[in-house]
Amino acid sequence: MRPAGLPANPQAFFNPLWARFARLLAIACLTTFAVDVARAEDLLQIYRAATANDPVLASARAAWLANQEAVPQAQAGLLPAVNLVGSATGVDYNTTIRSDPTISIHQRFPQYAYTVNASQPLYRPQNWIALDQARSQIGQGDYVLASSQQDLIVRVAQAYFDVLLASFNIELTESQKAAVSENLAQAKRNFEVGTATITDTNDAQAKYDQIVAQEISAQNDLDNKIAALR
Repeated sequence: MRPAGLPANPQAFFNPLWARFARLLAIACLTTFAVDVARAEDLLQIYRAATANDPVLASARAAWLANQEAVPQAQAGLLPAVNLVGSATGVDYNTTIRSDPTISIHQRFPQYAYTVNASQPLYRPQNWIALDQARSQIGQGDYVLASSQQDLIVRVAQAYFDVLLASFNIELTESQKAAVSENLAQAKRNFEVGTATITDTNDAQAKYDQIVAQEISAQNDLDNKIAALR
């Protein structure tokens, strides 16, 4: 039995997630190719590590494995009950030789018996219901596990691209800082030779202080994104 509202093919249910991940991966490959092709391999390595260490996926796997015993246990309730009974006895035979009564002969003859009884009711509706419920339970477990795997793909990809974006912001801020620093130096030189006012210098200094604060914020953001990826 399949849970209501779910398609017959689990992959069809998760195609939108796969499509989203494919788009993210394509963007990653196009973006990183110009910078470093190895980054695409890094994403796969990070995902492989996540599959082994992610607690959400580990919990889904454990539940899935536990569900696999549901059907065999339910099927056992439909099997016939078999009883095997065995017994062993022995017959002792003692005799003497007529020509020499002092000589006796002792023999033992073992006897074994086995009985097998099998019984099975013709109809046990509660056991068939239990089997249907077990199959439904396994089906639900399959979807939960597949959903956890797809969710991990999206989470890893999103965290990876967040790191890339934060790294790009650092590079952009550093470029802006270099330009603002040059403007500040030029304003100071102009003030010294009298071609600019102190207001011009103060404005340039304020812009420089602002870009330094942005650089610190961008670095903190990158550190946080890297920590989230780990």
